[in-house]
Amino acid sequence: MKITIFLLTLLFFNTIFANQKSVIVLMYHRFEDQRFPSTSISVKNFHEQIKYLKENKFNILPISDLVLFLNENYDIPEKSVFITIDDGYKSFYEHAFPILKEQKVPFSLFLSTKFVSNQEKSDFMNWKMIEELSKNKGEILNHTDSHPKLLELQIHEVQKEFKLAEKKIKSKIGRLQKVVSYPYGESTPQIQKLLKKMGYNIGFSQHSSPIHINENKLALPRFAINDEFGDIKRFIQIVNSKALILSDLKVLKDDLNLKELEISFSTNKIENKINCYINNNAILKKRIIDEKIVNLMITNLKKNQRYRLNCTYFDEQRALFWYGMMIKTTQQSIIF
Repeated sequence: MKITIFLLTLLFFNTIFANQKSVIVLMYHRFEDQRFPSTSISVKNFHEQIKYLKENKFNILPISDLVLFLNENYDIPEKSVFITIDDGYKSFYEHAFPILKEQKVPFSLFLSTKFVSNQEKSDFMNWKMIEELSKNKGEILNHTDSHPKLLELQIHEVQKEFKLAEKKIKSKIGRLQKVVSYPYGESTPQIQKLLKKMGYNIGFSQHSSPIHINENKLALPRFAINDEFGDIKRFIQIVNSKALILSDLKVLKDDLNLKELEISFSTNKIENKINCYINNNAILKKRIIDEKIVNLMITNLKKNQRYRLNCTYFDEQRALFWYGMMIKTTQQSIIF
């Protein structure tokens, strides 16, 4: 039996909490598309969300500010929010872009370039539309060419996907910031190493959490916003949340047993008030070790599933602190 231990956070306890400033990145896909409720949001809800951010003095910033915050310790303002849209659906151009344009709100479009289309019945934008976005506070960024499941590709095929999208965006738009989002939020340390070698500054996954300065910059979380989980009450809770910062995060897995995973961490919050959840019928049991270590035993994992672990904490003022992790199971391994 082989036990693998991953130490994901190695900073000293006294220094990891020194800069607790965190930012929120929101992720959207489709708009006014009732065929896909898990990835679509109504114009009414989206407009209400932008209105809330504006009226409550949130700073909606371009993605370049996030790059500076993470890589150069840029002093980003409190209540900072970033808006991202994945894939390149025409419904964004038709329904959401007019709102952002009118409000002069910056945003980022992560584009899968293969699907750009001039066909009238296509679900996707054409290059003329995308160029208009880029001239109105829109940053066009790399989301691969064909939106594949990267974990099923050889590393040279992954590189080809990102390079082809990069080439097309540079050719059509004339510029490209070195920021990516992974299709389905899935990546591996090997893929992240490749992107870093290709000069990319930050990469986005699809698990929920605020972002803080000590994050893995090539596997950043974003909050998925849709009509299923996008009512204004939940939205307000999300954009006002703070990062639940962990210390001494350890993940233990048995390479011969892909049905379970053990996670432990410390934090500067009251451990027994931290609540953790996981989806897709996995079973999670929490215990506190030595009055300071949170230990999570996750069982009933199935192969070829995408799990999202969320841990939350409310302080005495009901401020919400949130930590998230994506766990992907394949036929051969558990990836996080």
